[in-house]
This record gives sequence, C-alpha cells and structure tokens, in this order.
Amino acid sequence: MQFPVLETERLILRQLTLNDSEDLFEYFSQDHVMEYYDLEAFKSLDDARNIIEHFNSEFDKGKGFRWALELKSENKVIGTCGYHNWYREHFRAEIGYELNPLFWRQSLMKEAILPILTFGFESMQLHRVDAFIDPSNSSSEKLLTSLSFQDEGTMKDYFFEKGKFVDAKLFGLINK
Repeated sequence: MQFPVLETERLILRQLTLNDSEDLFEYFSQDHVMEYYDLEAFKSLDDARNIIEHFNSEFDKGKGFRWALELKSENKVIGTCGYHNWYREHFRAEIGYELNPLFWRQSLMKEAILPILTFGFESMQLHRVDAFIDPSNSSSEKLLTSLSFQDEGTMKDYFFEKGKFVDAKLFGLINK
C-alpha cells in the first residue's frame, strides 16, 4: 500500500522521510514538548532519525500510520499525527500527535486530525478511535473534546514512563 497523502488548507499530511530529521529534532529536543510524551527529549539527530524509521516501520508492517504535518507556507514539518496500536479485528486504533510549540494554539492540530479521522473511519474501517492523555494535559483534552471525543475516565498507574507509573485519561470517538 502506498502511504496516503492528505491535504488541508494550511497543511500537507504525508509520510515522514529522513530529510525531516532536523525539523523533528527542533521540537522533540525540548523538555516542555516531551513532558507528556513517553520518550525523553532527543539529544541528537540520530534520535529523530530513529523515530522516523520507527513510524515508517509500523506503516510497513501494517500496524499504523504517522503523518508528517508539513506547513505549506514554510515547507517545514511542524508535527506528526497518526494511528498506532491498530487492532484490525476490533476495528479500533489509538491516535497520537505532537506539535512544534512555535505553532501551538493556532488550531493546526485540529485541522490535521479531521482528515486523519475521516481516513481512519473510511479507509481503515475503524469503528473506534482511542486517545490516551496525561490527566494534566489540558490543551490535549480541549483538542479532543473539540473533536467530539468523549472522556471515558482515568486509569491509575496505567503506563510506566520515564521511570515511574503515570495515570492515563482515556478519550474515545465512535464512528456512528
């Protein structure tokens, strides 16, 4: 299968390439960006290359999709968004995303997620999309609720990240 390219008013959503390493490193290397991410802040361009290779490997294995969010006006990758933990037999997958803080609070992630949800429901035949967030990540919660995701509760000590157990707030969206 060829990686799907999606487009919005301000973004081109496409497969990541190793040429995107510097753009990803720019924000993945910032501690405040990684606060709610299950990885430590990147220390080198190799870290960025490794995550790109990981995302593309998951696509190659049929386990998910991770789109580069390329800002049309700058030809720059400003974030990624996509599906992981795709359970085809259950018609569900998890969505994940992150964005360069230079572009926070401009509704760019919402703009990106809308066609990705359409792709998930129509092309991947998903019935349900899950999103797990840190309970203190109010920006992510606002984003998800604006996209009609429902708060389904908090699971205590659900993930082990960065040497400690952390809670996870589950949001779900059902294709009706």
